[in-house]
Amino acid sequence: MTSRHFTDYIHHIGDRTGLFLAVAAHTGARRTLYPGSYLDLTPSYALPDVTYLDSDPRARKAFADPAGALALAGLHRHYPQDPEITFVPGDYTRTLRELPEARWDLAVSLYAGPVSEHVTRCLKPGGWLLANNSHADAGLAHLNPAYRLAAAVHHRAGRYRAGRYRLTTGNLERYLQPKASPHPTREQLHAAGRGIAYTHPATAYLFRHAPHGRRRTEAPG
Repeated sequence: MTSRHFTDYIHHIGDRTGLFLAVAAHTGARRTLYPGSYLDLTPSYALPDVTYLDSDPRARKAFADPAGALALAGLHRHYPQDPEITFVPGDYTRTLRELPEARWDLAVSLYAGPVSEHVTRCLKPGGWLLANNSHADAGLAHLNPAYRLAAAVHHRAGRYRAGRYRLTTGNLERYLQPKASPHPTREQLHAAGRGIAYTHPATAYLFRHAPHGRRRTEAPG
């Protein structure tokens, strides 16, 4: 069964359903785009319409039977309607150029590299980007005038590493401040290929797509 591929992977990395539920509650997002998703199906447990994009043959094989993914998402969904799942095979650095502009409410960048730099055109104005800093993508989004920080995501681990996730929207100016100033440039982050240490680290960061280059932090409220 193809669903076994997804469940084995989710058990291996830890269940991120709580993360996506917290983000869904905060953003109200419906259409989600997940470049570099591999076999992480948990966004479809929290969000009703998800487009997954990956170049790995194992992801292509698992998503080749959409009924398996839909059945698993339907079993675990936290929303009333039937899930909608689309899989796009390919390298996101190229394939995202072929997708429609301004279609998605939320983009996800977790452990997949500089997704933020390639996915911007696909986000609606005022849409959202969820990014962690494993490959410096939160730092890259922080430097990008197309995004402003809207929330920091914190995680308290629990059984099977699922735990609880909470979003912080106050005092955002303290986040993404490097322990060693100045903040690396975009070119330096790309050369390093990994995130830097921040004075107030978070599990992930939620950015708002600000197409006209507005301020980098969003006032709560």
